[in-house]
Amino acid sequence: MPDPTRVLVTGGSGFVAGHLIARLLADGHLVRTTIRNINRENGIRSALAAAGVDVDRLDVVVADLDSDDGWAEAVDECTYVQHVASPFPPRQPDNEDDIIVPARDGTLRVLRAAAAASVRRVVVTSSFAAIGYTPKPSGAPFDESDWTDASGAVSPYVKSKTLAERAAWEFAAQPGSPELAVVNPVGVFGPLLDGNASTSVRIIDGLLHGQPPLLPRASFAVVDVRDVADLLVRAMVSPQAAGQRYLAAAGQPVTFPEIAAVLRDRLGAAAASVPRRDVPDWLVRAAARLIPSLRELSGLLGPPKAVDTTKAVTQLGWRPRSAADAVTATAESLLRRRAIAADRR
Repeated sequence: MPDPTRVLVTGGSGFVAGHLIARLLADGHLVRTTIRNINRENGIRSALAAAGVDVDRLDVVVADLDSDDGWAEAVDECTYVQHVASPFPPRQPDNEDDIIVPARDGTLRVLRAAAAASVRRVVVTSSFAAIGYTPKPSGAPFDESDWTDASGAVSPYVKSKTLAERAAWEFAAQPGSPELAVVNPVGVFGPLLDGNASTSVRIIDGLLHGQPPLLPRASFAVVDVRDVADLLVRAMVSPQAAGQRYLAAAGQPVTFPEIAAVLRDRLGAAAASVPRRDVPDWLVRAAARLIPSLRELSGLLGPPKAVDTTKAVTQLGWRPRSAADAVTATAESLLRRRAIAADRR
């Protein structure tokens, strides 16, 4: 049997990274992951072990996207690097550079370390934010050929993901650079490994608690975190994935009212608090002028942003779960955690 390959996963305490680590370990890889604070190591190991993952082949090291320290050691003897870590603030910063600089410079820091260590391929987890925030004519679907115009009227987060991915491709074009592949997920849902809930997961948690009381008709595409991990692995090992980017979405966008309907249909009494009434678009837009947290949401009103995932399906054989299944898995995971917490009181 050949020796197992070693894979570095950056940002090991994150939602996507945790599922990716689980998948890589299940596939027989040696995995090293970075965290900013070593005190989080026990939590990562405990969450993975509770999910039935053998963590004996997991190595945890300290490295921060804001510093060169630790990256040479992190990439040492790694065949592949999965760069998942990226700033995702709970609210948009007052100074856009607070998120743009660490996202872009951190990506370049990881790529430079990978190149110095002769890593074979780096897979960057980017975002639909880098693809779908510049309008297309006639509602044409977004695909991997599209780029968000970072000079346009976009949020700091969207700008940071776009500029970070652009920087990665520019680096990859230089001689001596590792192969590069990029995965661009939409809103990531699915079961939690620990209490580290993504922004998307918090949407479902809010609905289960009756928030918001009126449902905006905002729409966004959905993908299950386990399918993101699957696509990241396929982009890592498939020869045809070198130099490619892949949009990760489970079909077309869904609205808040549609998500709420799925929860009520599939969860029954457990979804009793899920709101039923929607709210007109004009009212959401008016409120967004006064409530900063609604501004991102107001940008998702109107015609849905259609997506085309043909490339991942045909080139890499990717078969994601449905949006309804991803949403349901998220809610069921949250309800299990709520029940466990209640039992411990």
